[in-house]
Amino acid sequence: MTRKISLHEWLTNRGLTLQQADHWSDFITDSIELIDDGHALLRAPNEWTSFLSGCHKENPTEPEITSGLGDRMKRLQREAPMDSNRDKLHVGYEVPPIGDESHGIRKPKADFEIQKKFEAGYAASFVIEAKPLRIPSDMSGRYLGNEGIGCFLERNPPYSRHVVVGMLGYAMKDHSKWASLLTSHIASTGTTSGITVLSLDNGKTCQVSEHERKNLDLPLVTVTHTILNYT
Repeated sequence: MTRKISLHEWLTNRGLTLQQADHWSDFITDSIELIDDGHALLRAPNEWTSFLSGCHKENPTEPEITSGLGDRMKRLQREAPMDSNRDKLHVGYEVPPIGDESHGIRKPKADFEIQKKFEAGYAASFVIEAKPLRIPSDMSGRYLGNEGIGCFLERNPPYSRHVVVGMLGYAMKDHSKWASLLTSHIASTGTTSGITVLSLDNGKTCQVSEHERKNLDLPLVTVTHTILNYT
């Protein structure tokens, strides 16, 4: 039986110190859990009905889902007890990347940025790009395309220079098929690892891939992958 590696071990194997791996592992675990809980809240019948009432059309767009999910993540963060890890997080959505000199309507925006200040005295951000998944070609053309994962791997400046970033898929149809499509298409992005399943600090798992950023003169980056069900 293959041993499942933890996110913490994955990060130390890639050169992070034990303290850095502790911080990032806790941070990413808390962030992914907040995304999952925000999604569960959004999809609750009363919340979903309320959300749809504010959408322009019956089928919500990617920006509408991002704002609906982001609002509920912010609510969960604000309502968290003072001793909760969530109290240390700051949630933003539609956030301009640092260093981009485009302005006005040309200004690009990452879908989510979760920030945390560590006791060690530095801050980090977990930047996440989201793409809707409706037809099979959306996986390769959008999610794994230049405007999806390419925002971290090809774009200059990239949406994030940190060692961990995230991708979110909004599954609008056929939720169960997207994980296999991700696995079969991830090689087109030049990943060094394919899709790897890691264990998180809360006992759950996440899927990740690893990618080079030599053209940006940056170290390897770990990309987390989460597919949320909106069918």
